[in-house]
Amino acid sequence: MKGLRPRVITIAGTLLFAVYLLLPTWIRFTTGKAVPKTVRAEDPWYFHYLPSETLKLGLDLKGGLHLVLGIDFDEVHRDASSKLKNDIKSLLEAEKIEGISLETDSNHRIVASFQSEDQWKKADQLIGKRFGQVVDFEGQQGGTARLRMNPLYEGEVNNRAMEQSLETLRNRIDEFGIAEPIITRQGDEKIMVQFPGIQEPGRLKEIISRTAKLSFQVVRSGPEVSDSQVSPAQLDKWIAEFKTEKKIVTDTAQPITQHLKTLNQWLEGKAPKGTEVLFHKQINVNTREAEYVPYLLEKDALVTGEDLQDARYSYDPQTNLPEVTFQLTPVGSTKFEKATGANVGKYMAIILDSNVHSAPRIREKISGGNARIEMGSTGRSPEDVLKDAKDTSLVLRSGALPAKLQFLEERLVGPSLGADAIRAGTLSLITGLLLVFLFMVVYYKTSGLIATVALALNGLFILAVMAAFEGTLTLPGLAGITLTLGMAVDANVLIFEHMREELSHGRGIVFAISEGYKRALGAILDAHVTTIIAGLVLLQFGYGPIRGFAVTLLIGLVASLYTSVFVTRVFYDYLVVSKNKQSIGI
Repeated sequence: MKGLRPRVITIAGTLLFAVYLLLPTWIRFTTGKAVPKTVRAEDPWYFHYLPSETLKLGLDLKGGLHLVLGIDFDEVHRDASSKLKNDIKSLLEAEKIEGISLETDSNHRIVASFQSEDQWKKADQLIGKRFGQVVDFEGQQGGTARLRMNPLYEGEVNNRAMEQSLETLRNRIDEFGIAEPIITRQGDEKIMVQFPGIQEPGRLKEIISRTAKLSFQVVRSGPEVSDSQVSPAQLDKWIAEFKTEKKIVTDTAQPITQHLKTLNQWLEGKAPKGTEVLFHKQINVNTREAEYVPYLLEKDALVTGEDLQDARYSYDPQTNLPEVTFQLTPVGSTKFEKATGANVGKYMAIILDSNVHSAPRIREKISGGNARIEMGSTGRSPEDVLKDAKDTSLVLRSGALPAKLQFLEERLVGPSLGADAIRAGTLSLITGLLLVFLFMVVYYKTSGLIATVALALNGLFILAVMAAFEGTLTLPGLAGITLTLGMAVDANVLIFEHMREELSHGRGIVFAISEGYKRALGAILDAHVTTIIAGLVLLQFGYGPIRGFAVTLLIGLVASLYTSVFVTRVFYDYLVVSKNKQSIGI
C-alpha cells in the first residue's frame, strides 16, 4: 500500500478539480445563466466560489457570423510617415534649424525642400543621429532630399497596426454586448472574427468597419471659406476634371468619397502643398438624395483621436437632437486650447472617418477640452440619428482603428445548421466511443473495463482544461478528441498485449503488470511525442478549424499519457496489492 495512497489522492484531486472547472459550463448550458466575472448581490451564493470561465461552442456548432478582415496597410504607412514627418519637424524647430520644409508624397516618402546646402547638412546629421534606426536616406536632387521608413521600422509599424486592430475590435465587441466572440490573428495581414449566435450582422459589420479616426483640421476652402489660391468654384472644377479624366461616374451606390485616395493623388501639384480634399455628406431636403460638399483642408491636424479621453451621446438642449460629446485628455486639452487660440477667426473642420461632420468658426480660444459632434437629422428618422449617435460614441470610446478594415471573407451560419452539426458530431462521438468501450470490455474483460474508465476520465480532463482557458469547441475539435481517445486505447492495448505475453510465459500477475508497463512505455512515449510535434506544427501554422483540431489534440495527448499510464496502473496496483487478486481478466 506504500505509495498507493498518494497516487489515489492525486487522481481524486484531479477529478474533483476537473468537475469544478466544468461546473460553470454545465450551469450555463442547463440554465442559460453564466457566472459573471464580477458577482453581484442578487446572484446565487455558489457563484462566489465558481470560476467565470466556460467552454464555448464554435461557429460550426452554434451558428453565427464568420468574417476574415484585412488591414489597409497603405493607409497605415501614410499615417506613420506623416507622424514621422511631424516628429522630424519638431526636432528641427527645437534645434532652431530653419529654411527646411517637410512634406509627404503619395509613396509615403518624406520630401525635404531647402535652399541652403549648409542648413540641410546640419539637418541631415541631426536626423541621422536621432532617427537613423527609423528612416533611410533615399536620395537628393538639387534642393530636394527624400527619406523613407526603413524595412525594419515598417515591419514594426505593421505589427503595431495589427495589435491595435485586435485590441480595438475586442473593445468594440465588448461594448456591443456580444458574448463569446472569437478574434484571432491570421498571419501578418488578416484577422479572423467569429460571433456565435449573432442577431444583428449588418449593424455589427458597420461598427467593425468604422475606423473612428477623429481629427480637427483647419479649413482652407469650402462653402463658407475661400482661400486666396483655391476658391470653392475651383474645387468643383477640379473634381469635375478628375471625374472626366478618370472616367468616374458617381451615384448613390458609388459616391465620390470612395475615390478620396485617388482624388488626392491626382490633386498633387494642383492643390497647395500640405492640403487634402474631404467631403461633407448632406441630404437634399427636396430629393432626399445624398450630396457631397468638398472642403480643402490642411493635412496636419490640430488635435486627433489619440487625445480623446471619453465620448458619450446626449441631446442638444436647444434642438433636442442627438449629438456626441467628448472629453479630451489633459494633454489634448492643452493642445486644443493652443491650436484654437492660434486660429481664431478661421474655420475648423471636425473630421470623423474622412467625413467632414461640421466646420464651425473658431470665435475664441476653447479651453476645458470639451467638444461635440452634431449628428444632423435632415432626411433621417430620429431613431436612425439616435442609433448613429450611439454607435459613434461607442467606436470613439473603444479607440480608433489604425486603418480601414476590408472584408475579405464573410459567411453566415444559420443556427439550424449549428444544431444539426451538434447532433451529428455528438452522435458520431458517442457511437464511436460506445463501440470502443464494448470491444475493450468484451475482448480484455476486467482490464478493458479499467481502460474504459481511464478513457472517460481522459475526455473529462480535456473538456475541463478547455473550459479553464475558455477554449472553443468545434467540429474539428470533436474530431481531435476522438483521435486522442483512440490513441489512449492504443496505449492500453500495447500494455495489455505485453502483459498477456508475460502471463503466457508463466510469469506472476505482479511481474506481468510491471513488465507490461515497462516494455510498452517506450512505444507509447514515441507515438505521443511524434503526434505532439505534429500538433504543435498545426497549431503554429494552421488557422481556424485546423487550430481547433490541434488544440484539442495536444490537450488530449497529455491527458492520454496521464490516464493510460498513471491512472490505469493505480487501478492494477489497487486490485493486486490492496485486494490481493491473484489473477485479473485480460
